[in-house]
Amino acid sequence: MTIESPILAEWTTLQARIRPHAVAVQFEDRQLTYAELEARANCVAQGLIAAGCRPGARVGIVARNSDTFVEILMGALKARAVLLAVNWRLAAPEIRYILDHGEAEFLFVEDEFLPTVRAAAGSRPVVVMGKGGYAAWRDANAAEVPNLAYDPADVIVQMYTSGTTGLPKGVQLTNHNYTSYINIFTHVPWQNSAPEDTMFAPAPFFHVNGINAVLRSIHSGSRLITIDQFRPADAVATFAREKVTRATLAPAMIQMCLEVPGIEKLDFSHLKLITYGGSPIAERVMVEAGRVFGCRFAQGYGMTEATSAIVMLAPDDHVAARGKLKSCGRPLPGVEVRVVDADGKPCPPRGIGEVVVRGPVVTKGYWRDDRATSSTIIDGWLHTGDAAYFDEEGYLYIHDRVKEMIVSGGENIYPAEVENALFHHPDVADAAVIGVPHEKWGEAVKALVVVKPGVTLSESALIEHARGHIAGYKVPKSVEFVSTIPRNAAGKILRRELRKPYWENRERNVN
Repeated sequence: MTIESPILAEWTTLQARIRPHAVAVQFEDRQLTYAELEARANCVAQGLIAAGCRPGARVGIVARNSDTFVEILMGALKARAVLLAVNWRLAAPEIRYILDHGEAEFLFVEDEFLPTVRAAAGSRPVVVMGKGGYAAWRDANAAEVPNLAYDPADVIVQMYTSGTTGLPKGVQLTNHNYTSYINIFTHVPWQNSAPEDTMFAPAPFFHVNGINAVLRSIHSGSRLITIDQFRPADAVATFAREKVTRATLAPAMIQMCLEVPGIEKLDFSHLKLITYGGSPIAERVMVEAGRVFGCRFAQGYGMTEATSAIVMLAPDDHVAARGKLKSCGRPLPGVEVRVVDADGKPCPPRGIGEVVVRGPVVTKGYWRDDRATSSTIIDGWLHTGDAAYFDEEGYLYIHDRVKEMIVSGGENIYPAEVENALFHHPDVADAAVIGVPHEKWGEAVKALVVVKPGVTLSESALIEHARGHIAGYKVPKSVEFVSTIPRNAAGKILRRELRKPYWENRERNVN
């Protein structure tokens, strides 16, 4: 049974009344019922309020997926705070920037990441998860629902995305964004989950897809199974053992699952749907996945600024004979999606332009960045930076990127942030970063580097240097040393020229 409240902080309260003994979250050998999740979330909320957390205050968390993360998420919402989920893969300088820019006033940190986060935390109050005393802190508070007045317009989560300048931007998502987004799926039969569903959510909770999986599961009263790290053999074993009915995976995860020895001996008869996104999936992988898992598939295309998916390729369109596998699908109900030219006018079928989106799922804007907000959301239309076209049947095909973002394994990476890290090396004179095709990850980060005269620099040394400044997934997978970086008269890198040799003879310029 789904619930109708426009306030997400009330969802566990309502589900705890309806199905108190049903499992809400399962992590490793632990299970939390809806009644237990509600009680723990209330304790977290009361603890935050006692610590001086005011409505609208930012509460940071640096942690892997777990049942504890879910109770902190719901506790922050109940305290009318804004959860600022930080990517634990980031390097210390990146974490420090997000905590400072996001004005996080309170911080939860998994003990594993404390050495990295300690300096970035500054004078903020920190509760250490794992073996660091979190449970004692939580249980010292009353398990009572806070007496607060909530508003559908309240910002509830703030997620940081890569920025074109190299600095991440804080996307603000509200109660209304999320209720609008989740209600969309009540009108999409193959995506409408129910209490009897078991949902598998490996996506990190610092990603919009990870948080969405949690909230959609709570909304429908389902059981959510999450993991702290994706391990293909464990994932497929979980599908079979726990009778998982729905899963959301990146294409690379699907491919890794198919490579698990003995997978064909497992029973996936309960699996109804696998939703994937972040990048397209190769047709041969899709055919093999359909044969092995025996379930339906759906693809989602979206972005954090639109509360995730805005376009989906339905299960019926995953039949090769339909000829739609290279499309990302059609717009979801309640969301307006257009492809427009440079003047903002809709393009004709197969006319390439920029994808723009309008609707209740679009963010209210970037935190403390009016310039980025006004240049991205124009007259209510969110400009995605993706170049695409619609076919005559209304299916969207991504062609290229107006912006320069690289998507590797579902992670968004802007060249500028990688280039900034490379320029920190004293022997680098110039650098350019591009995305090149990669069979497994869709795209891989490649750096083209000019070294200063008279010095020698190895690929391995430069890659190791980059690891100290940026997250591992952003670090170049290869470095090519060149004599010059092509630029236009204004000094802008001619990135298309650099990309061209790697993308020749391909139907589109993204993978």
